[in-house]
Amino acid sequence: MQTQSKQINELIRGEIAAVKSYETVIPKIKNSMEKEKLTGFKNDHQMAVEKLKQFATDVESTEKKATPWASFATAFAWGASFFGDKVAVKALQFGEQHGLNEYKDALKDPALPQEAAAVIRTQLLPNQ
Repeated sequence: MQTQSKQINELIRGEIAAVKSYETVIPKIKNSMEKEKLTGFKNDHQMAVEKLKQFATDVESTEKKATPWASFATAFAWGASFFGDKVAVKALQFGEQHGLNEYKDALKDPALPQEAAAVIRTQLLPNQ
């Protein structure tokens, strides 16, 4: 199992990548209702970053290390957006499923602090 800080840092990096992906796709969405819904999801991911930061030991380093994954996720979402709204939303859904799996895996780790597990279980998973 991972150390708690590494695990929390990986969750933060994933959430930062999600925010960047939504920021890339949202301006390209034509349907205003879909755009509004996606903006809500992006805001949920921003909130998750802030919630997880309280359990991280080196937030600045974590944010810097998020750059490569965020770049890949952004490029993936950007490429998908060329094929229209439906494909772009499917790409985001793929990322959401990955994030859900990451949270579920984190909850299985006994090294995860109980406070972090409670936040994931009650606040972050329901929004994933």
